[in-house]
Amino acid sequence: MSHNPTEHAQESIHHHATHGPVGKWITAAATTAAILAAFAAAAGALATSHLTQSTLIRIKANDDWNYYQAKSIKSSLLDAKIYYAQLSKVEPRKSDVDKKSEYAREMPEIQTAAKALEKLSKAHLETHETFEGAATLFHIAIAIVAISVVAKRKEFWFLSMAGGAVGIFFFVKAFLHSPPPVEDEKESVTQSAPAKSGEQPAEKPSEGGH
Repeated sequence: MSHNPTEHAQESIHHHATHGPVGKWITAAATTAAILAAFAAAAGALATSHLTQSTLIRIKANDDWNYYQAKSIKSSLLDAKIYYAQLSKVEPRKSDVDKKSEYAREMPEIQTAAKALEKLSKAHLETHETFEGAATLFHIAIAIVAISVVAKRKEFWFLSMAGGAVGIFFFVKAFLHSPPPVEDEKESVTQSAPAKSGEQPAEKPSEGGH
């Protein structure tokens, strides 16, 4: 988060904890606010990180789906060529038949990879939302601490600790169930295809042109 919405509240807590008569519980409340602020900062950073991961993985999934659609169109063109040859009672070109078989093998793999990336992207987005919710609870708890210190109402401090405990619960839950980050070496099907097909990328434009 680029701006801390509870910065003023934290300054107020610090001011009342260091000036004038201070009870032990006010010092403890100020410590509570500091701990909650640390959790809020960590939750905000992790929420941003998972949102970035979700976006990057979604882009990879879209690339794979585009690649799948391209393969599907080329496969349909080959079907038409083979069917036309059969109507003309001419033996279909072996290269067309082989390429058709290749597409039949590759397309399910591309589809599976795209769906897996979509699932991973959704998991990162859900984790982002959980961390974001935890950060919001921490900020609310800090604001309640400020109220307790300014109004000298100890019960508000207890309420802030309860809110902070709920925030910590969601923070730990999101942290323990965080999906793995996307690895640089783990490329999408679209990125890895040229390396696997060798000289075949040069042949693909000619197939679409017939």
